[in-house]
Amino acid sequence: MTRTAPRKVARVYSILDTLNAHHQTNFSTIVFSDTILVYNTADADTDHAREDCVWLLTEFAEDLHHRLTGQDIYFRAVLVEGDFTHYKLDNVECFFGGALIDAHNAEKGIPSLGLFMSTECTKYNRFFRTAPFSDDFEFVYLNRSLEELNKLSTGLYPFDLELPGEDYAPYVPWQVRFLKDIHLQMRTHKSPLVRVKFLTAWDFYYKRYPEMLQALVEHEFDLSAIGPVGTWKSAEATMDKDIRYFKRIGSGTPLSLALTQNYKKKKFPYHSPKK
Repeated sequence: MTRTAPRKVARVYSILDTLNAHHQTNFSTIVFSDTILVYNTADADTDHAREDCVWLLTEFAEDLHHRLTGQDIYFRAVLVEGDFTHYKLDNVECFFGGALIDAHNAEKGIPSLGLFMSTECTKYNRFFRTAPFSDDFEFVYLNRSLEELNKLSTGLYPFDLELPGEDYAPYVPWQVRFLKDIHLQMRTHKSPLVRVKFLTAWDFYYKRYPEMLQALVEHEFDLSAIGPVGTWKSAEATMDKDIRYFKRIGSGTPLSLALTQNYKKKKFPYHSPKK
């Protein structure tokens, strides 16, 4: 993105700056290069504390997933347990630990996108559906509205509860938009390796919600495929507003202006004529 879409870099950082993780006590955030690191600052020394940590850390990933919808920006993340130390000296910031190494090494070997939770952390997962990925990790479904819809519909679509969709599955438009985007990317992205990542993610969702995804594909991801027209009318309007907002959020920042200026210089170099 730095080379081909510099303003998108500024958008990413501005979106990261809005995450709900920054407003939670007992958690801290470090952002460096293309990585965001969120960790609990208080030891999770009881099962209840571990459950709360896994719950909140997963919700942080869900929040990022939600805010990136429609931005053509995707992430791959891992949730692990282990030792981690972060402190500041007078002039440098220091952070290190086994958990950081484990997360870094695991992330490089996952040919997919989304959140992957270590089996150690899965023991304390209370609120999110997961599916086996490897001996050490499980794929996390960051789409609780689709999960609720699928549970209510029992796989029969379109589903009509004769209620506004916001009353029982409020974030369906965002989550269907995400599915539409990864379905497109797995077929059209110019890099075969990247197409595989989207395909792997799509496969997890298709295994979990085969009837829903088949209905969406057949109707080109129109929400009428899974519920009567207008079921999520209000939520759709909010989603469109959110997508427009986050597309503009980094505009005008010092980073955006600097990146754009540097990009123009590289693309249109000025050469003085020889005398």
